[in-house]
Amino acid sequence: MIASFMRVARKLWGAHAPRVLRPAPRRAKWGARRQPQSVFAARRRERHARRVRSPEFVSTLVLLTLSYAVLLLFAGCRQDMYNQPKAKTYSATEFFENGTSAQPIPPHTVEYHGFRGNEAFYTGLTNGVLVAQLPMRLTPALLERGRERYDIYCAVCHGMSGEGNGEIVHRGFPAPPSYHSERLRNAPIGHFYDVITNGYGVMYPYASRVEPSDRWAIAAYIRALQLSRHAEMTDLPPNEQKRLEQIR
Repeated sequence: MIASFMRVARKLWGAHAPRVLRPAPRRAKWGARRQPQSVFAARRRERHARRVRSPEFVSTLVLLTLSYAVLLLFAGCRQDMYNQPKAKTYSATEFFENGTSAQPIPPHTVEYHGFRGNEAFYTGLTNGVLVAQLPMRLTPALLERGRERYDIYCAVCHGMSGEGNGEIVHRGFPAPPSYHSERLRNAPIGHFYDVITNGYGVMYPYASRVEPSDRWAIAAYIRALQLSRHAEMTDLPPNEQKRLEQIR
C-alpha cells in the first residue's frame, strides 16, 4: 500500500515526490566483519535524506494524507441506517388518502393479545366443557365464508368433501379421520373450534393464522358437510318436509 501511495505521489508531483523506500539491510551478527559500503550507496542515502527533509516532500505527504481522509469522510456520510426513512406515529403523509400515517387495523387481523369477554366465542368452552351450539348467528354468508376458509386451510389435508383424502395425504402425509365418521358426527361443534385453535395430533395450531370468527365459520361448514351425507327428514323445517313429501 505504501508503494502504491508513492507511485501516485510521483505521478502527481514529478521529481519532487520521493521514491519507494527499500527495507534496510539486516545488521551483521556479533563478531562478523562489516562489509565496506559503496561510495555511491552513501551518496544515494544522503540525497534521499535531503529529499525527505525537504519542504516539498512534507507538503506532498500532508496533501495526500488530507485527500485520503476527505475521501474516507465522504464515503461514511450516509446515515440511512441511523436516520431511517420511516413514518412516525400520527405523522402526516401523502402516501395514504386520509393524510395520516396512523391507519386502522386491516380486516380479519388475528389479535395476539386482547380482552376476551366471551369465553364460548374465543375458547369454544363453557366452564371447561365444549359448546354444543354455534355462538354466533348462522347465515348463508357465514357458511360461504367457512367454505372459503376451509378450502384454503383445511382441504389440502381433509379433502374437499371432508373424507380425509387431501392432496398431501396422497403424497405420504398421515391421513386425518373422516368428518363423516360416527365419532366426529357426534362431536360437539366446539370440538372443531378447539382443534383449529390448539391443533390435534400431527395438525399444528391455526390460532395465529385464522381469526376466531373464521374458525367458527369453518366449524359450521364442517357441520354442513356432515349433514350433506347424513341428513334426515326430521332435520328439515316442517314446510320443507311437506314439500319433499309432495315430490315423493
